[in-house]
Amino acid sequence: MKYVEITGVKEITVGEIGAPELSEGEVLVDVKYSGICGSDMHFYLGHHPSLKPPTGFIQGHEAVGVITAVKGDVKNYSVGDTVAINPLVGCGKCFNCLDNLPNICRVSRKVMGFRLNGTMCEQMALAPEQLIKLHPQADLRIAAMIEPFAVGHHAVSLLKGVDLRSVPVIVTGGGTIGLVTALVIKYLYQAEPLIVEKDPQRILQLQAMGFSVYASVSEVDDLQLRQRPIAFECTGYYPVFEALIAAQRKPQQIVIIGQYQPGSAVGLHEIMSSEIAILSSHMYTSDDLRASAEAITHPKINKALSSILYPKVFSLEDAAEAFAVATSGKLDGKLKVLIGNE
Repeated sequence: MKYVEITGVKEITVGEIGAPELSEGEVLVDVKYSGICGSDMHFYLGHHPSLKPPTGFIQGHEAVGVITAVKGDVKNYSVGDTVAINPLVGCGKCFNCLDNLPNICRVSRKVMGFRLNGTMCEQMALAPEQLIKLHPQADLRIAAMIEPFAVGHHAVSLLKGVDLRSVPVIVTGGGTIGLVTALVIKYLYQAEPLIVEKDPQRILQLQAMGFSVYASVSEVDDLQLRQRPIAFECTGYYPVFEALIAAQRKPQQIVIIGQYQPGSAVGLHEIMSSEIAILSSHMYTSDDLRASAEAITHPKINKALSSILYPKVFSLEDAAEAFAVATSGKLDGKLKVLIGNE
């Protein structure tokens, strides 16, 4: 079967290996769509802080497919089922994994497409625990974004007992993660987030979805909000975080979703003296993925996600072109490029 690997900076190789063999209790999934995400692009450009090309593994972790074979006693899954793939693999034994928190497993947490073979291939042999069953009528192109959607879902769900309708909510960053976080807030929590984004094309797209968009944290601060907001920081860019804690109307809580470089400085005095609570969010759990599979069937969420898809789906053979397009900065406001086996 064909697979995609990053073998050098801006260098994609489409290789051939044998089809996967099923072990007892596994299912065979024909991968239909796999999305190119930010970490894939960082690998490709040589910008990732901890892993440089050649990566040595099959790329990709945002994917959906169809079960084409089952071996042994597999409950709840049958040939013909459409599924999303859960790429997160914990050790399964530590207290975090036993509490269904493999996202913070500190023993041997791995992610497909990151030091573990990923989804940009024709077929995968998978345990049922790595699958999320989809509605039979689900649009698989939209369902390929369940994984990033679950990142936003997990982050918002961490605010236990907070009524987001009763406080101002800020989302910094209008990329994929910022957008899905805003969609969760708007349609699953019935609140109206204020999005900070400066890219003109993204601003137009976000406004077309009904969001209020501001070019900077200071523009939001100029609104003179009557209450201290809750902020979801999705950029991973320290000056944005710094602007949040320097604002006149400082957040009562900041949920950090964006990935920061190791060693980023933090203004602890400002945080302490203003009683700003900091909450970090990392990836998702299987519960978030299942909830996201349901959420994407919401008509307005479905429409919004459809609008950010790049119109061309690239074949595995054209993966080099797909990565070049995804990193070109010329997507006309689109946020997600798919590689597919249509």
